[in-house]
Amino acid sequence: MEKESAQIKFLIGIALILAALVIGYNAFYIPDAVPFAQISTDGSAPVPSESSEVGEEASPVSINRASAEELDTLPGIGPSLAQAILEYREEHGGFSTLEELMEVPGIGEKIFAELKDQIVLN
Repeated sequence: MEKESAQIKFLIGIALILAALVIGYNAFYIPDAVPFAQISTDGSAPVPSESSEVGEEASPVSINRASAEELDTLPGIGPSLAQAILEYREEHGGFSTLEELMEVPGIGEKIFAELKDQIVLN
């Protein structure tokens, strides 16, 4: 009987140690995954999440569909450049590559470098 009691105490001790390890691991675990609300179904641009937290990146702006107001939110693009983008888009039937944006008067390599991660074609 004493031998069984010692075995039970040993197993309880092992269970407590394992439980402490699991709890300790989960207390410091930080997932690297993208939040589910930002995953798109067709592989194009990320779907914006419902909340707009501070520090959260904005969704990309489509240079073929955006309004002047949306284009104006991009870094280095003011109202006049936004209007120039719209005029170029109308004259040429839209952009076929992101780099074509540099053909708009007033947008050079420097401004394009700031924009390229924040824009998409469609």
